[in-house]
Amino acid sequence: MSTRLNINNNDLELMFNGDKFPVAIGPNLRRNGWRAGTWVKYAPNEFSATEFTVEKSEGIYAAGFLLYPSEDYSDSRTSNYRNFTSFQVNISPTTATSGSGVTTMISGGTRILTRNYETTALDNLGVRNNGTLNYSLNSPLYISENGILTQDPPANLILATGGDSPLFVGICSKVPTTDDPRLGADIKY
Repeated sequence: MSTRLNINNNDLELMFNGDKFPVAIGPNLRRNGWRAGTWVKYAPNEFSATEFTVEKSEGIYAAGFLLYPSEDYSDSRTSNYRNFTSFQVNISPTTATSGSGVTTMISGGTRILTRNYETTALDNLGVRNNGTLNYSLNSPLYISENGILTQDPPANLILATGGDSPLFVGICSKVPTTDDPRLGADIKY
């Protein structure tokens, strides 16, 4: 998994418009940044009753995934100004103005090609150190403990996330290859 944030490298290609919603970015996501395709869950927002706030999913709950990555608007080499929120490291929810941390979340009914997915498999103890994760067509896709798509076995995901069952969100419509490392997903969530 790449740790390069704030660089638009086409992490996500939306093939079919799904259900889109504006969401406010929570303080943890603002502090750490995110890549396009990161799955998020709703989080409490004590500062505004009108904004739906999200934080990164841990694989137990999810509301959808973020369409755009975080960006650093101060660096014109790495920003394309298509996201509605900047990489607001020094802005807290109490000092941010309403709407300054708003971006787009997709909640379902879409087809995507993404570079943001798990590449290392979980072992039978729920630890991500079991070699390369292989994907297969028409197989279920789940949300990992890192908030991205995976095809790990359900029993291993339960151990990794601490949930009751893996969070199924769609099926694999294209497997990553050497020539095209993107994962295709039909999101039915």
